[in-house]
Amino acid sequence: MNVLLKKTMPLPRAELILIQIHKRLKRTKTPKVLNTQRALEYFDIAYPPIYGSRWPSIRLALLSKPKYISVVNNFTDYKGTIQKLEDLGAMDIRPRYNVGVEQLKLRIQNLKNKTLPDCESESQTIENNLPEAVRPSLIELDDDELAARAAKKEMERYPEEYRQRVQAHGSSLDVLDVDFSNRIIKSSLVGAEAGLLMDYVPPTKLKGLENWVEETDVFLNTSQEDSDIGMKKEIQEEPLELPEMLRIYYFLKGDISDFPHPRSDNVMGVLDQYILDGASLLPVLALDIKQDDKVLDLCAAPGGKSLIAMQTWLPKLIVCNDVRLGRLKRLHEVMWQYVPKSLTNIRDRVVVTMENGCEYPEKDAYDKVLVDVPCLTDRHSLEESDNNIFAVARVKDRLKLPEIQGQLLVSALQAVRPGGCVVYSTCTLSPLQNDGAVHLALSKIWQETTIEYSIVDLTYAIQPLKFLYRFGNNLGLRYGQIVLPSLANNFGPMYICKIKRLR
Repeated sequence: MNVLLKKTMPLPRAELILIQIHKRLKRTKTPKVLNTQRALEYFDIAYPPIYGSRWPSIRLALLSKPKYISVVNNFTDYKGTIQKLEDLGAMDIRPRYNVGVEQLKLRIQNLKNKTLPDCESESQTIENNLPEAVRPSLIELDDDELAARAAKKEMERYPEEYRQRVQAHGSSLDVLDVDFSNRIIKSSLVGAEAGLLMDYVPPTKLKGLENWVEETDVFLNTSQEDSDIGMKKEIQEEPLELPEMLRIYYFLKGDISDFPHPRSDNVMGVLDQYILDGASLLPVLALDIKQDDKVLDLCAAPGGKSLIAMQTWLPKLIVCNDVRLGRLKRLHEVMWQYVPKSLTNIRDRVVVTMENGCEYPEKDAYDKVLVDVPCLTDRHSLEESDNNIFAVARVKDRLKLPEIQGQLLVSALQAVRPGGCVVYSTCTLSPLQNDGAVHLALSKIWQETTIEYSIVDLTYAIQPLKFLYRFGNNLGLRYGQIVLPSLANNFGPMYICKIKRLR
């Protein structure tokens, strides 16, 4: 009886306090590490050697509020939607894009004639004749372009002193200039940063993450010569075409206004606009969709890029494929929330399939193939802990990404017909999953198939979009182009590579 009483007696207050203190100390000793923190730690080690002095601004942008564009739904009262957007201060990208197209044509013509200064003065004349509403301003300039203007002013004030100072640091006097005649930059031209990109793997093991098995530990060094993988190159001088039916709205650089949530149209019963990361427009424009093209979106969910392609009214067929049932459900919702049931002629153009993209069954069947592969999804990895690729339980998934990406691109090149083109895209800054995965796929194509291809250099073609995106110039990219996040226009990241199948 005394034993039972002893066991049920309450503990003294002092002992209760000690137990509580012990529990609190125990909690503070082993704080839970969030997946977003793991992602940031990884990026802080892996990306500075690649992006150098640009990384702090990229990092800040990735951790800040993202920016979006609005794709107006053509299957509603689009004029009313446009009026609402313009009342909010949103701008149609077309007038500013057309200015960029004219400037590009002048630049190309004058580069051929070797009269670049005249090109610059004529470009300024074009800008001066524009309506004030669409005239480029300093706030619309790319971050690198602002830096170039500042350098030019400094040069004008102290020409000799500034020239000596710049040359002493081994930098170019024109930080924005791109060598259009030879964009496939050699590492010797741009220093150690490009050397890392050319090899795709850092020269040393990532410090501070010794407990992780990293992509860099399993990915092959792919610094082969172009001839070793049968690669040909061609330059697309014509600017990317902005299809007439696309109505895209954005807020000017520095304007962090939000678009209103999509609303249902009372007449047609579909949503009036689709809001997405502005960089997602770039892969669709790079496809250069023509009238009656057959288009395959190999990894289509959640469906934003397929929806943009459909809004052009150009494809005869859009096949939206994904491998997971849950993702396909979301894809169905997106597509049919924007196309009225009554428009059967439009709905019949869209086919949703569930196939393994790495082994897509149709061969030589499509005019254009978009392969927007699963990747590190940098921005998502820093924002959401749920389903985060940096979760401990998903280490193997992350390690398999380059291999899966390469196989998806191989499958895409097999699915496109000779004469058609493939656009490979990611939303990561990782060179392993960008140029690295492309190289892996091209090596496999060369070794295991009879397919012939060429890399399409889009350096010229994307120039009219400089008002919208911060492109990663002089990073030594071998195959593609990349949009870098920036506070002024916080889109991306987005990497694209365009490949034309020759045979």
